[in-house]
Amino acid sequence: MLMRLYAFVLVTLPMIGLPFSDTFAQSRGPATVEIEVGDITLVCRYFPADGEDPAAAVLLLHGWSWPDNDPSAGLVSVAEAFQHAGFTALVPSMRGWPPSGGSDDCAGRQVDDILQSLEWLGRQPAVDPDKLFLTGFSQGGQIALLAASRGAPVRAVAAFAPVVDPDHWGEHTNIDGIRDYVMEECGGPAGWRSRSVLPAASKLVQPVLLVHGDADRRVPTQQSVKLYQELTAAQRPVQLRLIAGAEHDQDAVLQPQLAIDFFLTSIGDDQKQK
Repeated sequence: MLMRLYAFVLVTLPMIGLPFSDTFAQSRGPATVEIEVGDITLVCRYFPADGEDPAAAVLLLHGWSWPDNDPSAGLVSVAEAFQHAGFTALVPSMRGWPPSGGSDDCAGRQVDDILQSLEWLGRQPAVDPDKLFLTGFSQGGQIALLAASRGAPVRAVAAFAPVVDPDHWGEHTNIDGIRDYVMEECGGPAGWRSRSVLPAASKLVQPVLLVHGDADRRVPTQQSVKLYQELTAAQRPVQLRLIAGAEHDQDAVLQPQLAIDFFLTSIGDDQKQK
C-alpha cells in the first residue's frame, strides 16, 4: 500500500525536532480570551504578532485528548513559531475540553464554534481580516477542513494527520476505542457524512496542505491520501507531504514551518496576481 502512497506525494520529509521554547523565548506571551459561541464559552490563548500594522492570523486547533486534559496547551510552542514568523495566533480549547464548556461531538457543533471564532479573530484591530488561516492536528485538522468547506473566510488550510472520513477511520484504525468513538460521538452511520471531508472536497476552494506520518495507524495515512485524490480530481490546489517513519505523533508531524511557508506563499501568490 505504501508503494502506492508515494505516487501522490510531492515530498517525503524527515521527522524534525525544534527547540521552540528556547528559539522563541523573546516572543510576547499569550493573553487569555473568551469567545461566546452559542451555548458555551471557548477559552483561548491569544498570541499577538509583534508590530503595529494589522498582521496575518492563524487559528490553531488541537486534536482529541482525554476529557480532563487541556490539549490546547500542547500547541503553545506551535503558536510561538507562528508568532515569531509575524502571525497572530489564536488557540482555543475546543468544545468538550477544559476550560471551555460543552461536550466533544466529533466535528459536529465544533465546526460552528470555529467559524464563529474566525469571525472574532477577523474583528481584532491587530489582525488583517483578509489574511486568516486555519491549522489543525488530527481532529483539529478535520474541523479546520470542514470549516473551510463551509465558507470560512480563510486564505489557506494546513491539516496535519487529519481525520477525513469517520467511516474509513473506524474500520482501519489500530485503536479499538476509536471504533466505539466513531459509533457514539461521531453519530454512527447517520452522522458520518456530515463529519466527513470527502463529500465536501469540491467546496474546498482554498489551497490545502495535508501532512501525515507515513507510519500512522491510529489515523491511517490513507485518510490524507484519499482527500488528496479527491481534491486533485476536483482540480483544487492541494499539496500532500508524508513524514517518513512518523506515527500519530504531534511533535513529529505538526511541523509549523511547513504551514508557515505554505501560508506565506499563498499571500505572496495573491499579491503577485494583484
